[in-house]
Amino acid sequence: MKAKRAVLAGFYPPPFAGEPVHVMQLARLLRDRGVTVEILNLNRQASPSRKYRSSRSRLGLLWRLLTVADAASILHLHTNGHSRKSWLMILVAGLSGRFRGVTAVLTLHSGLLPGYVAGFGRFRRRLARWILRSFTRVVCVNAEIYRSLKRLGIGGSRTVVIPAFLGVPDAPELSASDRALVAAYHPMLVAVAGGEEDPEAGLAIVLRALQRLVPLYPSLGAVLMGWQVGAKTRPLIVDLGLTDHAVCLGEVPHDRCLALLRASNVTVRSTFVDGDAITVREALAFGVPVVASDTDFRPEGVTLFRRGDVSDLVAKLGQVLARPVEGSSSREPTNEQSAAIWQLYTELMGAEDPTSGLVQPPPRPAAST
Repeated sequence: MKAKRAVLAGFYPPPFAGEPVHVMQLARLLRDRGVTVEILNLNRQASPSRKYRSSRSRLGLLWRLLTVADAASILHLHTNGHSRKSWLMILVAGLSGRFRGVTAVLTLHSGLLPGYVAGFGRFRRRLARWILRSFTRVVCVNAEIYRSLKRLGIGGSRTVVIPAFLGVPDAPELSASDRALVAAYHPMLVAVAGGEEDPEAGLAIVLRALQRLVPLYPSLGAVLMGWQVGAKTRPLIVDLGLTDHAVCLGEVPHDRCLALLRASNVTVRSTFVDGDAITVREALAFGVPVVASDTDFRPEGVTLFRRGDVSDLVAKLGQVLARPVEGSSSREPTNEQSAAIWQLYTELMGAEDPTSGLVQPPPRPAAST
């Protein structure tokens, strides 16, 4: 069996957004199973840390990406795939696989990718195929990303669909300040932004829907979160007269986000595009109802509303809020959803079966009822 070493290249918290959280959780999963993991943080603004390697220089970062892994390692690049900068990272990681003998793996996270690659001309399509064929596996977090690569000519066993969700830990507790916040809102919505170039665009839809629902639910409130969120959202809360019914927290640590999701009555995802929204799956794992925009992909169990349609969001939220809701104290997470990515790693490391020479964690107890 090949050496059990993996280099994960991608953004790493902070920021606490979907892709960085996934990289953090994947590193923990692999280490729990006996794999040596190194992190290459591709965020050039990242503060120095013992948790990862990084570089403030673009050339320095590209050089690290090219050379950090060796032929006995897996280099796993995580990126959005919807910009030239992202494709430069993909090219360099691919060169490491093509010319240095590294087992290179690519995960593409962004719901903006299909539209971006659809604009490729003949030369860029041929170049993209050449680059992507450098990778042993290309992981797409949803089926639409997979279909867009297939239209480029990349498919078959090389390309797989594996959602970015790796499960949720035991339910975190609310802080004292967040318990007071939750107590003030009955019912409480939680909306987490992300997935697109302007993460605050979808939150405006939530706030306008909230404005229409407050007369029906006088104690209704919304907690809004997300990376790069606040500059537009906080003033809009004031403009719409919702200062008693909404709070914008901006970016928060992942544990705090999980605690608020678990305590909510409804989680809302109002993005115009999405890859695989981890917060949607986290809320579902806690048994929290989810109302989300009808992007190219949503998991089973989500109530959909038409993208950008405030009236439809009001209607769908009204339907969900009218249903009986379990108390948050009974919401324990479902078991982790890590089997598919772990199976991929066992194959890449040359194990004949998933238990060959690798540590298996004990089974998690069933959720209490």
